[in-house]
Amino acid sequence: MRSEEPLSGAQLYLHKLSLFSRNANLVLTYSALTGLAFGVFRLLFNFYVLSLGGYDERFLGLLTSLSSAGSLLVALPAAYIAERYSHKRIMVVTGWISALAFAGLVLLPTRGSLIVFNMVLGLTMSIRQIVIAPFLMDNTGREERQYVFSFQYGLNTIASFAGNLIGGLLPTWFGLWANVGPTDSLAYQLALGSMVLVSVVAIGPLMFIVPRPTDPDRKVEMPWTLLKRHGVLLGKLILPNWIIGLGAGMMMPFMNLYYRNVFGQSDSMIGYLMGSGLLAMAIAQFIAPPMADRMGKIPLVVVSQAISVPFLLMLGFAAWIVPRGGGPVLWFIIAWAAYLIRLAAMNMSGPVYQTFILEQVPDNMQALAASLNNIAFQFGWVLSPQISGYFQTHQGWVPVFVWTTVLYVIGIAVTWIFFRDAEAAEPQEVERVGMRPSPGD
Repeated sequence: MRSEEPLSGAQLYLHKLSLFSRNANLVLTYSALTGLAFGVFRLLFNFYVLSLGGYDERFLGLLTSLSSAGSLLVALPAAYIAERYSHKRIMVVTGWISALAFAGLVLLPTRGSLIVFNMVLGLTMSIRQIVIAPFLMDNTGREERQYVFSFQYGLNTIASFAGNLIGGLLPTWFGLWANVGPTDSLAYQLALGSMVLVSVVAIGPLMFIVPRPTDPDRKVEMPWTLLKRHGVLLGKLILPNWIIGLGAGMMMPFMNLYYRNVFGQSDSMIGYLMGSGLLAMAIAQFIAPPMADRMGKIPLVVVSQAISVPFLLMLGFAAWIVPRGGGPVLWFIIAWAAYLIRLAAMNMSGPVYQTFILEQVPDNMQALAASLNNIAFQFGWVLSPQISGYFQTHQGWVPVFVWTTVLYVIGIAVTWIFFRDAEAAEPQEVERVGMRPSPGD
């Protein structure tokens, strides 16, 4: 009797997909719908704020910084909540709060309201990210885990891609309906307001999650107790993302303004451009699992991030050589290609490194590890947008890309120094996925 030939290529990939649990698939659907809403939000929010009048890029930097600061403040409590309460309930509650925050942004566009509701959106996003990570760890097996995490990132990115495409068109559609221009604040308000409905629809799949049995004797330790015991390990795991986050906060919140100010592009074209970047990023995230299986997690993280650096410098060079608001179309095409490659290469590593982190810690520390990883990245978005706003106002875009490059190189080097010889710890498996003694989901 011939032994069964091992699966490879597309067959292996489809086999991994077939292993996804029902609970995991429901959360993937939820993640995709929320990704759509936030894709529209990220594209249009900066334009919306500037259209209100009286606000500039420095205020946008303040909004981004305060939103990230709120995420930092809630991160450790969220880790405790994720260990103590139902993951399903947490996601449902934050879904409703997100919908209310979207409504607040468009109905109360004062300075204070913009700050508060933008912070609330940041808080809910941060809590969801912290909760989803241990939820997926609980509802996956070792064989398909990396594929589930990468699919969660990839589907969210694809949804953001659709959100960027739709977001680039929504102000025009609503502007025609309301008899105003596509850059009028009312057009932006209606476009962002439509995301309230999407946020509510996203809650639907969560209602079908089947809760797991709970262990009434399970002890939940406070985050600072775990930090005191495992601080060195956690510090090493999150330091690279802290440095990378400092660099990302300099550039990523303002890429829509980069293409408007440097190349004079319209909202619609910027929507297509950023949407295509998200599509490239999603493709990279979908192909990351088999590459991680072949190369190893840390080599893939380091190589993919290093590939992005020359293309980041190319974006800065374009900002230096092209006259403000125009220039040859060739440079716009080059900058577009550089943006696509940089975004795909840099973000391929995201789900791989997150899985690596969660595999290094015990089960009762997974929410904390996810929280600290989020804190590390968000910290850069608290400080860096303020610095970037100053550079953009007084010195232009070149210093933004130079400092981002420096920080990325340092972060990549730290990852390699710390973990080049590391082997992922074997995750603790159970007889049935999703039956570990943790809070009901």
